[in-house]
Amino acid sequence: MSVHFEPVWSWMLTLLAIAAMLFVTWLGYPRRIKHLSTGWQRILIGLRIAIVIVISLLLLRPVAVFERDDKSEAILYVMTDASGSMQTDDAPGGGTRRQALLKTLETIQPSLDEIGKKAEIVYRDYADVLKTVEAPAETTDGKFTAIGKILEDAAAEMGRSRVPAVLFLGDGRQAASGALNVEPVQVARLYGRQQRAIFPVGFGSTEASDSSLDLALDELDLSREVFQGNVLMIRVRLKAAGAQGQQVSLRVFQENRKGLLDGQSGPMEAVPMTATEKSLVTVTPKESLEEQTVQLQITPQQFGDIKIAVEAEPLPGEVRRTNNRVETIIRVRRGGIRVAYFDSARPEQKWIREINDSTRIQLDYRRILSGALASRNRIPDEFFRPGNYDAYIIGDVPANAFTPEQLNGILKACNQGAGLMMTGGQQNFGAGGYGQTVLAPLFPIELPPQNQQLTQPQQMLPARDSQSHYVLQIASPDQNRARWAQLPPLPGANVLTPRNNSLAQVLAVSDQGFPLLIGHEAGISRILAFAGDETWRWYTNGYIEEHTRFWRQIVLWLTRKEIDDEQPVWIVANPRDLTPGQPTELSFGIRDQQKNPIVDADFDVVVTDPKGTAHDLSTRAGVGMSLADFDKTLEPGDYWARVKASRNGEALAGIAVTRFHVNARDLELDNPVADFSLLREIAVASGGEMLTPEQLQERVANWAENGLPGLTLARQEQLSLWDNWLVLLLLIGLMSAEWAFRKKRGLV
Repeated sequence: MSVHFEPVWSWMLTLLAIAAMLFVTWLGYPRRIKHLSTGWQRILIGLRIAIVIVISLLLLRPVAVFERDDKSEAILYVMTDASGSMQTDDAPGGGTRRQALLKTLETIQPSLDEIGKKAEIVYRDYADVLKTVEAPAETTDGKFTAIGKILEDAAAEMGRSRVPAVLFLGDGRQAASGALNVEPVQVARLYGRQQRAIFPVGFGSTEASDSSLDLALDELDLSREVFQGNVLMIRVRLKAAGAQGQQVSLRVFQENRKGLLDGQSGPMEAVPMTATEKSLVTVTPKESLEEQTVQLQITPQQFGDIKIAVEAEPLPGEVRRTNNRVETIIRVRRGGIRVAYFDSARPEQKWIREINDSTRIQLDYRRILSGALASRNRIPDEFFRPGNYDAYIIGDVPANAFTPEQLNGILKACNQGAGLMMTGGQQNFGAGGYGQTVLAPLFPIELPPQNQQLTQPQQMLPARDSQSHYVLQIASPDQNRARWAQLPPLPGANVLTPRNNSLAQVLAVSDQGFPLLIGHEAGISRILAFAGDETWRWYTNGYIEEHTRFWRQIVLWLTRKEIDDEQPVWIVANPRDLTPGQPTELSFGIRDQQKNPIVDADFDVVVTDPKGTAHDLSTRAGVGMSLADFDKTLEPGDYWARVKASRNGEALAGIAVTRFHVNARDLELDNPVADFSLLREIAVASGGEMLTPEQLQERVANWAENGLPGLTLARQEQLSLWDNWLVLLLLIGLMSAEWAFRKKRGLV
């Protein structure tokens, strides 16, 4: 037995407090009772010192520690990997990983038999689940390896049993997803706290074989929401093994949903190559093991939830093909906007192009050279073909940068409803020769041969009669004009004069009264003339949202898309492309006519899996929406989620439908490379050691001779010497006795 102290404060403060109590008692107390007889003095001083001693005991908080040896029976766990990756034929000297594992067990069997005389030995096969076996066999039928979950389940099985060591034999490849994808190292730390050391033994090669032919696609990178008619960029990661010198073709497939209802999957059709569709790319790997990112692009024309796939055409002799294809679901919305933007290489164009971050607006910028380099301008005619673009923005570009046919193309597009805008500059408007072009009648301003410039700073503000115009709403209505006044002024501007006898409307003016933004409608086309060319100063001075809203609203107004037609009930799955077993989160809600969420609505959510089985989901509240989780995703294919909204039992609006997809992947065999680094981390976290098969043989022989590590376990029991009723009663008794004696002698 030993005694330990755990003082309430630091040792110095605690000892000073005790010394102070003894000092006051010894020097001060005798003076109070010096008129009493010697006997009474000794009794009272003794009681007071006893009280100080008890209080000192409480301050020091002593604990008695008793140690004893626990020689109860121990258990040795032998866990062997029975997953599909153990079929890989890469063991030293030939054979599969599982065969090498069994050969190792056969070698150490005599030592295990000797250990079995003093301790129990249990065998467990593991893959996606933990199995009890009398002895490991060659069977490796596990679908995938969930090392973290296996260690977790084994810990629960061990309970309070003494397990001083765990032999963990396998390739260390964690190939689980979803709820089974538990972090192994965190569980190993739990083993370490419970003094259950894990001794991993690795089998297999830690490098991918360069002799087996295999193409694998993953990391499909694309926007999950795009507007109809906008270009969709697709990036995919290609991993090629053993394909050096061979041509590898990657092709995009798109679902054809014509005539199909929600809940029905359509056929996948190859997207044809066109001027705007880069749907087929051929690459030639140069190395035996090579990874590269391949970029493709398509322009979706159907709307709704559309399945997109990228496939690497299998090469002759390629055996494993499940990883040649990746699929996902994108949402194609109506109302996509394409804008052609022509400008010189000035700062303004860089910041206007920021609106390309919106999935709804695709702004295609074309830099126009000027001066001595102007002759090099070659603008593709696709920009001017009616129907290709919904709006045109012309910056500081003279009219002669375009051919007459191209200017006629812009005119035809405007006559069909495309919008047109010209921004401030030195070489456009009248000085750029636009007054003598077919576009002149479209502009809401006069086009004199010279562009007069304002060189003083101009603070842009909404015109008096245009305070509520859609284009100028950069803040809430009560703060909108004040927000405009806070923006940095434009350093200069063109002088714009509204065209005589026109219906041109001055939308924005400067603080000095000069028109800065003028608009009107020419037939079915909307036209804007803007005097400024340095709105980028708003962005760089911290008014990023205001700058983005202004230019985004200009595009929406030019194209008559300022009214959103979104449905009131909505549902979104995130993520939408999954691996087997990976969960997804569904978010959903309902909006009122003002687009505000209806927070007191109730929702019924049902997910239908590829086999047609319906799963009702429980919902939970989120911020401005509701949420539900779905994890029954082991079956590859399309999953359809439907949501209905109601309030007080009465249905609200309609039904919203979305879809997510589980790719047909073999998590275990797509990349069966052994992972010894994970095994080392598990060993370190648990207090064990990573062993080679040879080291395992030596270690088990040592255990057979000297016993398992920690076979005799020293256990400690602690007994508090202060936190108990006896000490409390003693303190109360001493204080009560002193008070009674003092009362009797007239000191109280």
